[in-house]
Amino acid sequence: MNDILNVFYNEVAKDASFGRVDCNMMYNVLFKTVVEGKMLYKIDEEMSKNNSLFIPTLFINNKSLFDETLMEYYERAKVFYKDKIDKEDDFNKTILTLLWNNATEDDFKNPIPYIKRYTAFLDKPNFLELNNYQSIGYSSVLDSDVEVCLKEEPIYEETPYALYMRCTNNNLYYNYPVIRFGIYENKAYIYAIQQMKEKNIINEEVYNYQKKIHRKLFKVNENFDKEDNIDNVEYPENLTGISPSALVVLTYLLSLLEKENISDIIVPNFLPVRYNAKEISYIYKIELLKKKGYEVEKLNNELHILTNKHEEIQRNLSDKLLRSYRRLEHVFDNINITSLPYELDNNIHIKLNEYTKGNNKLLNEIYELNSFDKKLR
Repeated sequence: MNDILNVFYNEVAKDASFGRVDCNMMYNVLFKTVVEGKMLYKIDEEMSKNNSLFIPTLFINNKSLFDETLMEYYERAKVFYKDKIDKEDDFNKTILTLLWNNATEDDFKNPIPYIKRYTAFLDKPNFLELNNYQSIGYSSVLDSDVEVCLKEEPIYEETPYALYMRCTNNNLYYNYPVIRFGIYENKAYIYAIQQMKEKNIINEEVYNYQKKIHRKLFKVNENFDKEDNIDNVEYPENLTGISPSALVVLTYLLSLLEKENISDIIVPNFLPVRYNAKEISYIYKIELLKKKGYEVEKLNNELHILTNKHEEIQRNLSDKLLRSYRRLEHVFDNINITSLPYELDNNIHIKLNEYTKGNNKLLNEIYELNSFDKKLR
């Protein structure tokens, strides 16, 4: 067993059975590992009896092929993340640990395709410019230029690359949510749409411009009947109350994928390691307070409240994610949800067909802003 595989089996998998992997930075990662039918490590007793945790099992049914695939990922990842991991952290262990942050329950059951997928995610999509914002055109609705770029992401994010988009008017700007996605076997996997906090202190002129764009973005609601909700027994939905900025940037990405003949979109719905990480942080926080002499009953009640709130946030995130795609399905006839989570697998599956103009002027305009994509090659 080489040194890297030794780190995975004897350190990462072992630590993960306790829910905390020590890479100098402590990561709350919890899973059990079964290698060719044999349990490698038992889950920590305190973790196993906690009903708020969803403990996945990593099934390694073909160890030699798994090892080969994992090493291929490691060799690629160590180059990509060379300057993106804190120097104080255990570099190799961090790579082998955080790989599992983004695995669904199905991915844990069948990890080799998952590892191959994340290895492919390290390849830069060839249809976006890296690090440099480039104009894709002018929006008459927003009265602004629209710019996009691709950026490399830190290892703790969902994907190695992310799409960044903004509106600009001279020195004024408005940032859209970031979309973290990857491409594998001509399929797009969209993991997250996240609004980033403003890092810089903005002046009054920028603030007023951002307020103006924020108001104009509500034009995504034009021609949308607020009573037009898509009922689903498993996912009761209300298609109002969805972030307009998220709809805009998601529209652009889907249009770009469609123009690149990528018609299969997969949206993972639930990532157990990421979910458990928050729960484990609550558990350790409460245990620390118990050791300091705080009243046990009150702390247990507090843990119960935190857990319930976390579960509610997760449900809301999942519902909001699905409603965003439902809303675009309502606008564009060429966007079709073909499978909901737990019908086929853990993911939302979407089919993109050839573009036909939708029923919303702003989203049509965004969909059609791709004047530069061919000349980047």
